[in-house]
Amino acid sequence: MKRLPLLLLAGAMLFSLTSCLEDENKPDIPFEVAPTVEPHTAPAGTFDVDAVRSMINIKGQHFDLPLPIVKLGKDWEFKYYDRKDYGLKEGSGYATLYYNGVEMGTVSLENCYTGREKDSVMYSIAIKTSDCDIYGITPQISTIADVEYLVGQPESEDMVEKPYTHIYHYGITLGEDAHGIARGHNIAVSFDEQGIVDFVSITYSDLTQQTQQ
Repeated sequence: MKRLPLLLLAGAMLFSLTSCLEDENKPDIPFEVAPTVEPHTAPAGTFDVDAVRSMINIKGQHFDLPLPIVKLGKDWEFKYYDRKDYGLKEGSGYATLYYNGVEMGTVSLENCYTGREKDSVMYSIAIKTSDCDIYGITPQISTIADVEYLVGQPESEDMVEKPYTHIYHYGITLGEDAHGIARGHNIAVSFDEQGIVDFVSITYSDLTQQTQQ
């Protein structure tokens, strides 16, 4: 009978320790991630950001944005940009994304704090390789006509210097907030001199956060 109180005490201590460890693994700042959506398509020639963000494929792996990095499997790795070198504020970050050691693209991160990078959430990604696509728009393969068939005419277009000739922009762009997070629901598609897609980027972040004026 004397052992029962000791066992109960030990159990209580273990529960307390576990709770502390769980608290340590929780983000320092509460962060809500937009709900995922089932992969779907919009009518041809229509830009629907929810459809686009639901259909991101990298090396045969499907995911959508925004996405907590902890949800990616063990085959995925990140190389974080140095915060000081790139002038990144606490709460934001950049990283190079790797799949089985192969570089796959650059991602922008929110909820990214020094020492707590595992709590980061991917909200933007840029891809440049032909084994990746965003909503069927595939670097090195898709043409201007392909892009316009999938998502229609751009809302704006930038003429730029070589190696790109112009960039199509779709969706909402609000600018950066106080943490340096790009606020928007948009994609950008860059073309080379032959009218072939060179890169595609997508951004999906919380539009309710205030941006800098």
